[in-house]
Amino acid sequence: MLAAVLSRPGRASWRKMAATARLQNRLMTTTTVKGSSLPVQNIFCIGRNFVEHAHELGNELPKEEPVVFLKSLSSLRGLEGYTAFADQEDEVHHELEVVVQMGTKVPFGKEAGWEAVSGLALGLDLTRRNKQAALKKKGLPWTLAKNFAGAGILGDFIDITKFDFEPPFDNLSFSLTVNGVIKQQASVGQMIFPVPHLITFLASYQSLEPGDIIFTGTPKGVGPIKLGDQFSMTWTNGIKAQNDGPLVFNGVI
Repeated sequence: MLAAVLSRPGRASWRKMAATARLQNRLMTTTTVKGSSLPVQNIFCIGRNFVEHAHELGNELPKEEPVVFLKSLSSLRGLEGYTAFADQEDEVHHELEVVVQMGTKVPFGKEAGWEAVSGLALGLDLTRRNKQAALKKKGLPWTLAKNFAGAGILGDFIDITKFDFEPPFDNLSFSLTVNGVIKQQASVGQMIFPVPHLITFLASYQSLEPGDIIFTGTPKGVGPIKLGDQFSMTWTNGIKAQNDGPLVFNGVI
């Protein structure tokens, strides 16, 4: 179960300090696939990687290269403990994403694809939308809108060999439900820049290490998520281990 801690700068209280301490105790510093834990070193995020999502926010489509931003390790949370830690007046939006875990090193300047991937997870890229809009208007980086304690929520990583599909997983579908209503749904094949392209592009700037993760972009349907909202991130098909239906990860903000 997840709980969001929303605080306001300048209003110090024992509850805020206690919540901050609990947040720090629930940092996700490793990911696990096939029973092996890998340290998370880098968290890469891709923006505008689904056509209809770019359109819904009035953004231009990337034409030559992906839109890339970063999250810090301290922003990452699993499906236990506290998540969002932002100003009470912020409008925080959910952005459902397929998250890739690197299983092998990709040296700087080298090409690589699915063979370098060990697992896939579903995650939420929580976004302070009003802050992002203000930063974009000034031509400034999105860091404060995308990187805060609990801004990245991760479900369990699934070994890529456990999916019914084989790479490139184009028909692998996923969805997000908030308070019982489907908000986002898409398939891997709808990405503008597929996973092998993202890996090779990122490796053209730096090496990728085992345990690095990539949030690969969100489909249309982003919107507000607030304290008390219940959500479900679902692999809607393609999981060999699931004989009785989709694989669902539940949480409460």
